[in-house]
Amino acid sequence: MDRSTRDRFAARTSSDLTAGNACLETPRPMFEALERRFGPFDLDLTADAARHHCRLWLGPDSPLGEPDALAAFWPAYGRRGFSNPPYGPFVQEILLWAQAMAGEGFESTLLIPMRVTRSFRKIILPGAAELLFCDARIPFFENGVPRLNDTSWEKGELRADGAMFDSIVVRFAPGHVGQPRLGEFEVPSCVTPDDLERASCLRRERERATLTP
Repeated sequence: MDRSTRDRFAARTSSDLTAGNACLETPRPMFEALERRFGPFDLDLTADAARHHCRLWLGPDSPLGEPDALAAFWPAYGRRGFSNPPYGPFVQEILLWAQAMAGEGFESTLLIPMRVTRSFRKIILPGAAELLFCDARIPFFENGVPRLNDTSWEKGELRADGAMFDSIVVRFAPGHVGQPRLGEFEVPSCVTPDDLERASCLRRERERATLTP
């Protein structure tokens, strides 16, 4: 990695890791399905103490002392990493950094929204080793539980909300040259009855709190 690339990212902060809806938690079954196919993962590239799937992570309260994924040299901590990054402008930044880290021998798997943006055209298509389209919308979690569908809740039913967007899995790999291999990724069942019950309890608690004078 040349000095200009390193300097470009060294000043970039990923403090928006905890910014509201930009941070949707990957359900554990989805992470495990990705790890079976592309892992084992040594590093959760964009996480925090409350939300991480790997023993080691980059982000707030990182045990590695690395609060910013875009200022860290990923190969120092392993060979493979996973990220469901904060959405918005950060997606393009981490795609570029993942591409740079592939040049340093690090393989990364990213779960991001499917949007035909400049990043898709200029970074993913010419630089990724693999691009997989998820076959269903993922029921991402918030605060450790699935988000409940409002219409079903009003009817007294418990049903998890899927994301409002399609997702893709993008993999960057050392030594890859050319267009990415295209395919489909089967989204596993991500929500259990226990998950729904915990989400229901939390929602009832919030509703009671709003009624308390």
